[in-house]
Amino acid sequence: MFAVSSWSLTGARNYMEDTNNAHVRSLIRPIACLLLAWLMVFISLWANIEFGGNWLARSGSLMVLFSVMANYVLLKDRDDHHSDQLKQHGTGDLDVDFSKVHPTRAHQQVELTSQISIVIGTVIWGYGDLILMP
Repeated sequence: MFAVSSWSLTGARNYMEDTNNAHVRSLIRPIACLLLAWLMVFISLWANIEFGGNWLARSGSLMVLFSVMANYVLLKDRDDHHSDQLKQHGTGDLDVDFSKVHPTRAHQQVELTSQISIVIGTVIWGYGDLILMP
């Protein structure tokens, strides 16, 4: 009996590790999009200071684009999480916590970062030419 219990605990531990790894892997694309969005802004800010022009305002549109792409992926992952919860509940698993909106805390933080990046990118897009006026 101990061997069966030990195997069950090991199986549960492996399942939890696989679940956490899947959630971590699902954050790679949104984080890459957000890093690319912020990198574009910093490069265009540098180009704007060094060479002049209107590069900062143009990078705001790219920041919004990449941040919306990240937010879309995150919302899709959250929708998949809710679908999985409903399927578990439908099979009779009553231990499902429906009050948990995000799959992980990291998912929630990355989603908040993408939403803030959308707002900042919109401001840069609209007022980027006025931010660095001489």
